[in-house]
Amino acid sequence: MRSSFDLGLTLTSGQTFYWGNFDNGSFNFGKPDGRGFWWGVSRGSVWAIKQDGNKIILQKGDYNLFFELFGIFDKLEELYELARKYSDTHLIRALESFKGLRLMRQDPWETLVSFILSAQNRVENIAKAVWMISKEYGEVEDGIPKIPRPEVLKDADEKFLESLPMKYKAQALRLKETARIISEDPEFWKKLPEDYYGRRKYLTKLPGVGNKIADCVLAYGLGDGRAVPVDTHILRISRELYNLEGSYDEIGDFFRRRYGEYAALAQLYLYALSRTPNVLRDKSAL
Repeated sequence: MRSSFDLGLTLTSGQTFYWGNFDNGSFNFGKPDGRGFWWGVSRGSVWAIKQDGNKIILQKGDYNLFFELFGIFDKLEELYELARKYSDTHLIRALESFKGLRLMRQDPWETLVSFILSAQNRVENIAKAVWMISKEYGEVEDGIPKIPRPEVLKDADEKFLESLPMKYKAQALRLKETARIISEDPEFWKKLPEDYYGRRKYLTKLPGVGNKIADCVLAYGLGDGRAVPVDTHILRISRELYNLEGSYDEIGDFFRRRYGEYAALAQLYLYALSRTPNVLRDKSAL
């Protein structure tokens, strides 16, 4: 299964920030425990998963939900075919370099919490902020604190929120207000429109949620393949490898026109490529 699914690569690809190990009562992002198990929180439950070659060992978690959570049923070969159709050598290289990278279908609220905390923040600090907020307000399962639900987080202490390792402290307070809005509307997620732009607009009405955060929730929390989060990495790779100059929507629409329901997956692979040292300088290798 390694060639078609890579657990570690998927969990460190920028989609999620609460997977790693909880050794010695602390949280260490992006590294499995001493036995090779990745521990994390998703869909309101604690998971413990290990990959040994082609074998997946699920110590904790729902076996049937595993396939949905990690997008195992996505047909990567269809994205390959589209990339070849458009002679997209950059995406083809990404697909070949990062085999097994998958688009996750996490809980939208948990994803929203993580990405509100991510604004202009380093990965280490995002992971630490998620851990701190979970430890302070989350329910505990097998000794691991889960991401708190909105009905709990809406009453969070503001001084505590401001102590989180974030560049923009106001984002933490906006998270509290967002929690209040969602907690007061039990049907919030069911009201999401069907069309992509309508869904994104619906989410950007929440405090502290712009287009990029909304797209992250749609792509990584709900598996909406049309969402293309455009951050500085994607902006740079779009400009330097695809000669794209334009607005946030113009860049996203370029990939949606090409890859349709696989646009989010294409973005995920290109994001991984953008983090490869010298990839933009060594264009001849593409």
